[in-house]
Amino acid sequence: MRFLFNSINHFSAMASHSIQALDIIEDGILAVHYDDPALAALSAINTARNGHTAVAVLDDEGRLVGEISLYTLACCDETLAPAVATLSAGDLMAYIDYGGPPDDLVQLVKERLEERKLDGMLELLEKDHSNSSLSSCLSSSASSSSDDELGSLKTLRRRASSGGFVSGTEPIVCHPGSSLVAVMMQALAHRLNYVWVIEQDYSLVGMVTFAGMLKVFRDRVSSFS
Repeated sequence: MRFLFNSINHFSAMASHSIQALDIIEDGILAVHYDDPALAALSAINTARNGHTAVAVLDDEGRLVGEISLYTLACCDETLAPAVATLSAGDLMAYIDYGGPPDDLVQLVKERLEERKLDGMLELLEKDHSNSSLSSCLSSSASSSSDDELGSLKTLRRRASSGGFVSGTEPIVCHPGSSLVAVMMQALAHRLNYVWVIEQDYSLVGMVTFAGMLKVFRDRVSSFS
């Protein structure tokens, strides 16, 4: 994909077209509500792994407020397991935030483990562990970022937070009218295989993947034959 991007001049007319016009927005996406148990999202996360994508986390209005991916979970150590077993999808995002789990969520996990008499997990949680690997892993993918669209999503985080929800990971987003080249730049800058597509009100439209982008170029080359 980086090779194609570096050769974009050969496809200049097509690259300026919107992703909507090119019909590459996929609407068959995996999503959970932020109040859904995180444990129930594991099946969707495992399915998303096959396409190297993520599971969208939505609010009551169908707006994108975060994502959970296998990549993000893999950045954590084994002490994440108690959080997955006890928290909602929304709280889990806050738990794996860049700065480490908030004290109130750690306490909530402990209380729920005690209620369920999951002593083994409680012992695991109480062991000393470092969040440095999580912080460095997530911050590397969150640096070098994009545009005004991320600023819009941060506004959404604040709005969601005012309702008692804090998302932990910032999805990379674009709009249906975004050009193909702009979406390619976002995906390459963040080393992702996908970019979420949202409307101006943050409602989730779908996703654009590298596979979809490659098909556009492949069809274009085939048309020259």
